[in-house]
Amino acid sequence: MSKHERRYQKYLDRKRQKHGNKATEAGRMAPQIAAAANSPIHEALVPAKLFELGMGNLVFSRLLPDGRIAMGAFLLDVFCLGVKDAFVAIVTKAEYGMRRSSWSAAESLQPMDPACFRKLVEGGVAYAQDLGFSPHADYAVASQIFGDVQATECSTRFEYGHDGKPFYISGPHETATQVQNILEQLERRLGPGNFDYLVMDQ
Repeated sequence: MSKHERRYQKYLDRKRQKHGNKATEAGRMAPQIAAAANSPIHEALVPAKLFELGMGNLVFSRLLPDGRIAMGAFLLDVFCLGVKDAFVAIVTKAEYGMRRSSWSAAESLQPMDPACFRKLVEGGVAYAQDLGFSPHADYAVASQIFGDVQATECSTRFEYGHDGKPFYISGPHETATQVQNILEQLERRLGPGNFDYLVMDQ
């Protein structure tokens, strides 16, 4: 393992450690989410400008027999990193409605066919993995909300990246070290000049 690969591995370890408690909470909910996956689909919502902006919050929900809503949410970067964040929750209809209103006001959420929703998210994960990036630690639990929805039933073709190549845009919570590690990973995987990036002021 090269020096750069060791540095990137350390970055991944720190990232996993940082999200350790959150991942444990999601892990505790895994049986409930797996059971909820048998309930009727409530909504599958995607930001209207996802492929324009490159990133957005996607929400997939199911209506439980007791009237509550089980939901999985995914912060999806379609330009480069795939699922950057994921979480699950079981909430009342009123709480779901409040969350939905705030998300929709910020991102103009639009309904999407559930099969296409799953295909979109899983395609983003596969694109990022090909570049060497793993999805958020809670993705494994959150994706259980899909249940028996089949991505193969969606005929829509999604294009990841931007103008034919990955485009990394640094996030507000990423440190200078994290940004550097991501850029180095892209350069190792693709070579100089074969990806674009925009680093925000930290």
